[in-house]
Amino acid sequence: MKSLTSRAMIAAIALTASILSSAAMAQTKTIRIGYLKGYEALNLSRIQGTLEKAIAPLGYTVEWKGPFGAYAPAAEALNANAIDLTVGSSSAALTSVAGDAPLSLFAYQWESGDTSGIIVKKNSPIKSLADLKGKTVAVNRGGTGEYLLALALQKAGISAADVKKAYLTPPDSAAALTQEKVDAWAAWSVLYTVALVEFDARVIAEAGSFGSKNAVVYVVRTDFAKANAALLNTVLATLRAANEWAQQNRDAAALIWEQELKVSPTVARIVANYKTPNPKAIGDREIDALDLQSDWLVGQGILKAKPDLKAHVVSGFDPALSN
Repeated sequence: MKSLTSRAMIAAIALTASILSSAAMAQTKTIRIGYLKGYEALNLSRIQGTLEKAIAPLGYTVEWKGPFGAYAPAAEALNANAIDLTVGSSSAALTSVAGDAPLSLFAYQWESGDTSGIIVKKNSPIKSLADLKGKTVAVNRGGTGEYLLALALQKAGISAADVKKAYLTPPDSAAALTQEKVDAWAAWSVLYTVALVEFDARVIAEAGSFGSKNAVVYVVRTDFAKANAALLNTVLATLRAANEWAQQNRDAAALIWEQELKVSPTVARIVANYKTPNPKAIGDREIDALDLQSDWLVGQGILKAKPDLKAHVVSGFDPALSN
């Protein structure tokens, strides 16, 4: 009788453990993140595994999707509910949130204007923005490249109609410039640096010199943001920590980017030494910058309609994440 009782107790304990385990599994949620093959804090947190560790106590796991070649295909995945969160440039993101798109911006990362610009081959006769008249420039449609070119032309007083745009992906743009199928390229991020170091290119105008207001922004599905506010606080805090680590450990970061991006040590060192402010919650200053950029994009015909930023910006973050 005692033996039966013991066996019953053991069975009951095993059943309870199974039920608790099943309940825990049922409570675990997954965030699907689309990452780009770049040196953003999001990709660094993926490589170092810091995001998984940070959100595990909240009952979440991460499913990484990618790498995406640019923000545009990642935005398509967001719209299709294939991912929950990604990263891109503010110009491209503003294009994607126009109208009733189910997407919202939840973090903003200011740029210094030295990681993008208009470049040409070193042997090109083009010496300045004024020389782009009558030339062909590679850009990505509705994204950073098209924004940079339009802004540069305006700065130089050149009509957009006087320059032909070749709509190409960033890798195709690099190939087109190298093969001299285009005269110039509005480039950014890793390929901008690679082109200058390895593709025999030179800068005719750095983005900061013609007033670029482009920035890195983090984008999330609106419904996901509303249902997972605490998670986004932790995600943003983790992104900030990753960026701070990279800024404080530039040599170690360069080694990571050399391996991750498959670039030369020279390119990796340049990338690691860019001045990169922390991502932050979107406040009044960021709203003003996005608003001005929206107005400009609409005026240039790049954006058909100005997005209602209040309907596409996540709020309610810890105040410590706003600095």
